[in-house]
Amino acid sequence: MVLLDDNFATIVAATEEGRVVYDNIRRFIKYILGSNIGEVITIAAAPLLGLGGVPLSPLQILWMNLVTDGLPALALAMEPAEPDVMRRPPYHPRESIFARGLGSYMVRVGLLLAIFTIALMSWAYNHTHSSGYTGNPDAWKTMVFTTLCIAQMGHALAVRSDSQLTFQLNPFTNPYVWASVLLTTGLQLLLIYVPVLQQFFGLQTLSGTEVLICFGFSSLVFVWLEAEKWVFSYFQRRN
Repeated sequence: MVLLDDNFATIVAATEEGRVVYDNIRRFIKYILGSNIGEVITIAAAPLLGLGGVPLSPLQILWMNLVTDGLPALALAMEPAEPDVMRRPPYHPRESIFARGLGSYMVRVGLLLAIFTIALMSWAYNHTHSSGYTGNPDAWKTMVFTTLCIAQMGHALAVRSDSQLTFQLNPFTNPYVWASVLLTTGLQLLLIYVPVLQQFFGLQTLSGTEVLICFGFSSLVFVWLEAEKWVFSYFQRRN
């Protein structure tokens, strides 16, 4: 730590900034790796369930890694300090970056994302291969792709704070997260409904009901993570 003066307030401000940077690095890792674990499990599960191959193409996976993962992750790096950032004790300098539950969180979120998406995938496959379905049978893959992408938007909103619910956070403290979520969601819809993009990414047009079902399954990740925070906060207050 290099200080430009010997003012004690400068030391306090530098310490706070260091803690914020460290928290944002952990937040970035939680979001990226937690989402990627869910993607890997979902992709691997499709052949095991006998659903006719891998649901995502390499180009679609690249889109998720660069856009769906990348934009919100960069925005999370701009998150301001949490209210208790200077009231907590210092962490051990030799602790792992995955300490204090970060590793278990990533695995938990990855499994959660995968479970909800696999449930959607099983339903979508049966739906698009039913006798009364008039669309393209491969539309189930587009639904899986959309659900994975939108679910990560809910994850990005929930991961902003470990203790505060999303509605308790001022949206203007980090407008970059909201902007990235809205932008990525809009781009995802463009991939589905703009013919040139749809053909380039190998997607199928979804009906309004199918899109709503994708959003419904995706929102379960956000709801679960918010409920987790509420439960943890409740028991902490009781103790």
